[in-house]
Amino acid sequence: MNSFWRIFSLEFTAFVRSKSLAMLLAASVAWMFVAPIVFGGDGTEEGARQLTVHYSLGGVAALLSVVLLSSATGSIAAERASRRLQLTLVRPVRYTSIVIAKTAALTFAGAIVLAAAACVELVRQPLSRPCRHVLSPVLPTPQEEARAMYEAFVNDPSTSDAIKKTKKSVVLRFLAQRAFDRYETVGTNETAVWSFALPRDMALGAGAMSGMCARLRFTNDYDMRQDVRGWLAFDDGESLWSGCVSNITKAVVEVPLAASPADGERTPGALSFRNEGKSGLMLRPRRDVNLLVRADGFGWNLLRAYFELVAVFALLVSFGMFLGSALGRPVALFAAIAALVVSEMSPSVIEQYPDELEKDAIDAIGLHITRAVAAMTHPVSSIEPMAKLAEDTCVERREVVRVLVADMLLAPLVFAFLSSLVMPRKTYD
Repeated sequence: MNSFWRIFSLEFTAFVRSKSLAMLLAASVAWMFVAPIVFGGDGTEEGARQLTVHYSLGGVAALLSVVLLSSATGSIAAERASRRLQLTLVRPVRYTSIVIAKTAALTFAGAIVLAAAACVELVRQPLSRPCRHVLSPVLPTPQEEARAMYEAFVNDPSTSDAIKKTKKSVVLRFLAQRAFDRYETVGTNETAVWSFALPRDMALGAGAMSGMCARLRFTNDYDMRQDVRGWLAFDDGESLWSGCVSNITKAVVEVPLAASPADGERTPGALSFRNEGKSGLMLRPRRDVNLLVRADGFGWNLLRAYFELVAVFALLVSFGMFLGSALGRPVALFAAIAALVVSEMSPSVIEQYPDELEKDAIDAIGLHITRAVAAMTHPVSSIEPMAKLAEDTCVERREVVRVLVADMLLAPLVFAFLSSLVMPRKTYD
């Protein structure tokens, strides 16, 4: 334990003496004040606020990610090149202790800078501004839906032979991707019902339920704007909440739900919409239907987002330490930046390019590599605390716990172990 704290102190002191910490603090705080001037707004006060929150703190997080990753790739590689690492290893110090201590030191430095930027945002935003839980309907998984659709396609006589002869895994993957864009039609005087599960760890009370809203995005068969009329109702198991949808166009709408008398049969957890307009409406349940339930304030939401970002820093730093242990500094830095860019691009590539490209050998190889990168980096690429913070969407506690365990605890331990396997060979080469 003494060796850990000594290495931690040496690494953090070196980062401070190099003036990297001071420059990051100055640049981050300055950006927090410059960002509102640079981005301005969209003409509305709320739009300007969202841009400011998203890109001010988001810009600081992006800067820290690149700087910490670069510093991590050079930490061990530079010591090995200057023969200082061999002097450290003269004492009985484990390789894993070196990597973990250095990772902790750089992550701590990033946490300090991010905390300074968060304090600026706290001064700028009211702490009591409420955020909301965003609940989605309980639906079959995209994979389950894809398997059901595949069986329907195969058994349908009108399905072309080309689809039936296509590799099953390719068709299933394509259908799973398209499950998020599957539309549901609600005809005139028809009622659509979606089931919701209220998580127990959300601490929902009477005050939270009184601020509940339903968020919907409507369209019609011709994808044109038009009036929408109808009624929304949600049964939370104890009370019935309803709201009127009137004179609404295709844009996303939020309908406040108020307590109302319950008549007839009740279905706990069910959100229903009755279309009383003149034409049928279409929406995608996975994307266009949500319940918004009041949570806590902006200050607590910012704190949860802060912990998520620090956990991502720990993951990036530990990955950079592993590359620096296995490769020279220039190669490790190039590999780290390339991996970071590819991890950010891979979800968009998978979504935009269909599986039909697999007919070409080169495209098939590229898509397989992209899918592998997306699968490995999904825990990082799927984290969007800045977007949630800007939209007053609650960063859920269970998500924070998952990220802290996976990115701040497990991933650094795994990369430290892998580094301990390659460091002895590189040290004495």
